[in-house]
Amino acid sequence: MTTLTEQIGRTYDEFPYLSGAFQVTAPEHLRTVAHLFGLDAPAPERARVLELGCAAGGNLIPFAARYPHAEVTGIELSQVQVDAGQRAIAAMGLKNLRLVQASIADLDESLGEFDYIICHGVYSWVPPEVQEAIVRVASQCLAPDGIAYVSYNTYPGWKAKEVVRDAMLLRANGRTDAGERLAYARGMVDFLHDMAPQGSVLAKIMGDNIDTIRHGEDYYLAHEYLELCNSPCYFRDFLAGARKHGLDFLAEAHVSSMFADNYGAEQAKLLLAECEGDQVRLEQLLDFLGNRTFRQTLLVHSGRTGQIRYQLDASRISQLHVAGNYTPTSDDGCSWATDNGRNVTASSEVAQSMICALTKAWPGTVPVATLVKAANAIAPGEEGKEQLMAFIGALIVGNAVHCRLDPMPLESAIPSKPKSLPALRALSGLGAATPIRLFSQWHYSLEPGVAASFLLPLLDGRNDRPALVAALVAAVAEQRLTFDEGRKTIDDPQQINRLATDAVTQALAWMSSNAMLAGASR
Repeated sequence: MTTLTEQIGRTYDEFPYLSGAFQVTAPEHLRTVAHLFGLDAPAPERARVLELGCAAGGNLIPFAARYPHAEVTGIELSQVQVDAGQRAIAAMGLKNLRLVQASIADLDESLGEFDYIICHGVYSWVPPEVQEAIVRVASQCLAPDGIAYVSYNTYPGWKAKEVVRDAMLLRANGRTDAGERLAYARGMVDFLHDMAPQGSVLAKIMGDNIDTIRHGEDYYLAHEYLELCNSPCYFRDFLAGARKHGLDFLAEAHVSSMFADNYGAEQAKLLLAECEGDQVRLEQLLDFLGNRTFRQTLLVHSGRTGQIRYQLDASRISQLHVAGNYTPTSDDGCSWATDNGRNVTASSEVAQSMICALTKAWPGTVPVATLVKAANAIAPGEEGKEQLMAFIGALIVGNAVHCRLDPMPLESAIPSKPKSLPALRALSGLGAATPIRLFSQWHYSLEPGVAASFLLPLLDGRNDRPALVAALVAAVAEQRLTFDEGRKTIDDPQQINRLATDAVTQALAWMSSNAMLAGASR
């Protein structure tokens, strides 16, 4: 007899995830969140990191490459994904990362002790006994000062998505071929989207989800909507299960989601009065207000909750290293847009000075202590520092700044002979068949364009720009690449050379901005 867990494993063999990095799961980020709310967590350099349900290791590889003295372990049910990850790890020469094929339900404290435990995209998609095992293992294997991260689908937002899932399952039922099953399921959403009466609840649900279903990756849709298990829950119920195992709430990985201030001053007063100072109650209220569908919750051992302080504190902010990539949206220096689409108003000279300093330093960080000195030069005494701390706090609440407790010494200037990260060069050389995404040193996945993909393996520190241009021109001459204008392929040598020069410049700028280059530390 095949168990439900074994059946789930087979679905991941059939539709392996394209394994990638998720920025808010990075141990450096988790450590920073803990620091903001008053807790210490282990430094990343020699951290012990465990991921439950790691696919091919795409979320562990970037960290293991950044910190060769860390100890990194991934557990994955699908042997197909483990095999793919092990091939990539060997090619990259990562000696500190191991992937193990196993069911989470079979794990116990003999696995060892870990400073950071990550479980992304698993909890809602496994049977109840495996959900229980996730929390149990997190409790048993988490170091006393460690942090566990668990993501899961949540109500109330997933109540509408369940209609989509149920409709897709209705049409997919009885079809055994995975590709055919998904195609038929997608067709049902198209059908209901077109048939739903205008203004109806069904029309609203289908309208909200139709783009995801039509354009989503096959592996994502197969596991998100057609998986054998998909069990959303309310935040309070998830936390009750964690508390049974001696774990409790620290924060959300996206810190900005935790603040009532994002709903306006008057609404914030009402929310805070309603929750009576209880952050957990506030979190559940915010889920209702935002119709939340997904959470990324950080847990710690219950004995540590008395140390947590949910008010941002200037003394803790002052120890940070911050970064940001801002684009001006006005001529007066007051309005800016972040790389994640947030709008920032920098009305004071102190705020404008900080925005300019971070943009110049990107992708590297700037110590808050350095920004304080600049602020004091603009507004002497405590006024400059107070303005700066208030502005940084507002950026944190608004999800408009990157924060680290440790510096990220990445240089914005592009060397004359650029060099990409060795792990990235090795990964790119494995080809598109490897189910692992390229990554940034800021721990997010990347999808490079044609020119960047071609150039990446050549960035070994020996080729200057003219050599890179020549390589691109040669690839065009050999018909491995083309430059097109509309439907016409460019064949004029001078025009090809000009386009190749522009392509190299743009690709290097893109890779530098996305922290893919190495050997340029300040």
